[in-house]
Amino acid sequence: MRITDKDIIKFVGYFIRTILLLGILFQIIITIYQIIGYILQLDFIDLITDTIVSSLLILVLLELYIAVNNFLYGKERSIANVIDAGISFVVRELILELFSTHTASSNLLLLAGIVGILAFSRFIANR
Repeated sequence: MRITDKDIIKFVGYFIRTILLLGILFQIIITIYQIIGYILQLDFIDLITDTIVSSLLILVLLELYIAVNNFLYGKERSIANVIDAGISFVVRELILELFSTHTASSNLLLLAGIVGILAFSRFIANR
């Protein structure tokens, strides 16, 4: 039995999807644990902050999973999904920067510029 390139790609795809699904599952568990802890401590500011940040991380992992899945099944929108995951990640970092106590305007402008470039790339990829 000879192992082909298709078999290797399929194996690596299953491996990556398994890692992403485990990451999503663990992030959901961690988020629930943090929410319960913040509610018991009556720490509502951290509750809101961590809930938003954790939800955005779950969204990024889901978009990466969709991108890997589309790539493995040969759907042509896989580049758009990767760009979407990148946009979600940078927006998550932007929100983290806004929640930070020491926010530099240059960091915000840099992150906003990256979002703009990725959005333009997404527009070009769909044409």
